[in-house]
Amino acid sequence: MFDLKTKYKQNLADISIQQLEKRIPPVSDKALIDLVNGIQVNQNILSYRKSRGFFGQLLDNLTRSDRARQLLLDGNLIAGQQTLYNWVLELTDSLQISQLGLQITQKSLLEARNAIRVNKKLLQNHDRAIIEFAEQLTQIAQQVDYRFQNIEARIHQLEIKVAANEDLDAIISAWEANQTYYDFPWLIQIVLLVKEIFSSAVLTYELETQDLHKYRSLIINKILARSIPISRNFFSLAELLDLSSQQLIPEDLALCAGILETRSIAPARLNCTPLLFSLGTTLELAQLPPEIQPKQLGKTSTTLCRQQINYLPRQMDTRELVSTIVHEIANDSLSQITACKTNL
Repeated sequence: MFDLKTKYKQNLADISIQQLEKRIPPVSDKALIDLVNGIQVNQNILSYRKSRGFFGQLLDNLTRSDRARQLLLDGNLIAGQQTLYNWVLELTDSLQISQLGLQITQKSLLEARNAIRVNKKLLQNHDRAIIEFAEQLTQIAQQVDYRFQNIEARIHQLEIKVAANEDLDAIISAWEANQTYYDFPWLIQIVLLVKEIFSSAVLTYELETQDLHKYRSLIINKILARSIPISRNFFSLAELLDLSSQQLIPEDLALCAGILETRSIAPARLNCTPLLFSLGTTLELAQLPPEIQPKQLGKTSTTLCRQQINYLPRQMDTRELVSTIVHEIANDSLSQITACKTNL
């Protein structure tokens, strides 16, 4: 342990000496030898002069030995001073060089510090630019996502609209070609036709877009265009219900009564469909035995509707009648599908 401490102290001493040598230029060996020799010679000469007595000094003066020793002493002193002078000059030069080096180093450090500050500012600007760029990218991404969602919504609406157009054209075309409901009375045809339409993509279109005008107006106009001979008539609703029930054969009467059956429908739904309630009630009354069957089926059913369900006008023209049927069936279909989705 002692050896390690000693060695550590020696290493520190060596390092200190090396650092000192770097700062102070070393004196050459010849200069040191000349300086030491000169000092020793001078000491010997001075000791010799001091030890000489009166006669010795008198003899030296006569022989001029003292003068030679004085000259030798002066020469040694001059040589030693010259050596010290040269060493001091070298030391001064070394210090000047070190000071110049320190100034250059200080200048370099200042430049490096300024460069670091500039680079730091540039990095801060770059960071700020990157943050702004990231925010811009986020905004662009949000805008793209928003537009993409809008495009998806438009495509979805377009798909629904195309499907609704196709279903409506197919249903109306089949009815106009007498391929569907052709052997039923006109009023029954209209009700069944509108029920079929609002069981197709047309109902999905209204549910998704909340546009309750476009297809309803189109359906009403198409039905009226097909019903030109009837459209000029002004109907008594009770008489039209009677006529419609009388024109049905027994098999079709039971079928239509089953389709328009009203006894199992909730009062809230019936309250929104008074015309359908009157028609369904008329068909149910028409199936009763003749002995208990009311004489005026249409008048009886409309009277029941006005008393228990909702008001119905006594007379209607063709447009009002068709519009009432379309809106009653469409609204009832929408409320039913909305209630199903709410329960799910």
